[in-house]
Amino acid sequence: MRPAFRLTLPALIWALTAAPGGAHPHIFVDTGIVVELQADGTIGAVQVTWAYDDFYSLLVLQDMGLDDDADGTLTEAETARIQGWDLQWIEGYNGDLVMTGPEGAEVTLGPPEDLGIEVVEGRIISRHRRILAERVVAKGTQMRAFDPEFYTAYDMTRGVTLTGAASATAPCEARIIAPDQDEAYREAQEVMAAFPETATDVPLLGHLFAETVTIACAPQD
Repeated sequence: MRPAFRLTLPALIWALTAAPGGAHPHIFVDTGIVVELQADGTIGAVQVTWAYDDFYSLLVLQDMGLDDDADGTLTEAETARIQGWDLQWIEGYNGDLVMTGPEGAEVTLGPPEDLGIEVVEGRIISRHRRILAERVVAKGTQMRAFDPEFYTAYDMTRGVTLTGAASATAPCEARIIAPDQDEAYREAQEVMAAFPETATDVPLLGHLFAETVTIACAPQD
């Protein structure tokens, strides 16, 4: 279980699973983001790290026939085989990352550029980079990592880092705001209660439990 949800998510999973049309996360991903700032105070690209939970990593490695000796590491040949494994995205998939600019408009992120995969102590750790279709002012920009269907649960355990040619006269920082879990739980219960038992889709709950990353910048002199 991932740290951000350790105290509250088990109860949530039990409640949601018991409800009609129950939905709960099956994959847990520790997430990190590097925001590439430009000299003019805009964002040019983001780098994303996904560290998959131990159990899901094990399932993937077994399915791909990797790490036969079960030592939690891969040989050079095995590492080559797993590269790009999680970047074969279907058309329209947003990478479970939503970025909005200072005015609230969603920002278009380009396709993922593979930055490599490694396996550390049995966990798959994947990195990719996405260039913004159009740069956006960093100050006031927000990001949220979530799977709408809540099959995968993300949190910002690996933090958010700002890098690049940011203006020294207007330093910026990333603030991670956790959701109000009581309110998220209440809304999730309402959604689940109203969800038809015969529905073939799943309720969209992921956004309710997503952390919000806000970039704040000091005013320029």
